Amino acid sequence: KWLQVQVVHSCGPLSAGQSVRLMYYSAQIPADLVDKLERLALLDFRTKQGLVCLEKAIRHADQLLVVDTSAVEPMDSVLEDRALNLRDDTAMEGDCAEELLRLSKNIVEEYFVAPPGKIVHLISVRTSQEASLPH
Repeated sequence: KWLQVQVVHSCGPLSAGQSVRLMYYSAQIPADLVDKLERLALLDFRTKQGLVCLEKAIRHADQLLVVDTSAVEPMDSVLEDRALNLRDDTAMEGDCAEELLRLSKNIVEEYFVAPPGKIVHLISVRTSQEASLPH
């Protein structure tokens, strides 16, 4: 199975004074990759709204192809021109775990719990419903 996506992007890196040429193309994305992207993005790409979101993301990423980075040296940090002195990692305040945990809506064994995503939540609901069905 494949998901058909319509994408617009510019063709190749730009030189000085060169205008952007746009090219329309169709991309086919394997269904297993779409499933993985859905889990990572917590979106359903098989709906019209989800497909529009995926097309925008691909279009945005394709803009990187326009930039000519052939003469750019790789960087370790954006702050390579200055020394970054590390400070000692000493706690200024402490013993406030109980107070901080009281601020969270969901706590499990003294850990904050992030709310479940849409897709993961639907999968777990579907799985629990299937488990309760007689075989």
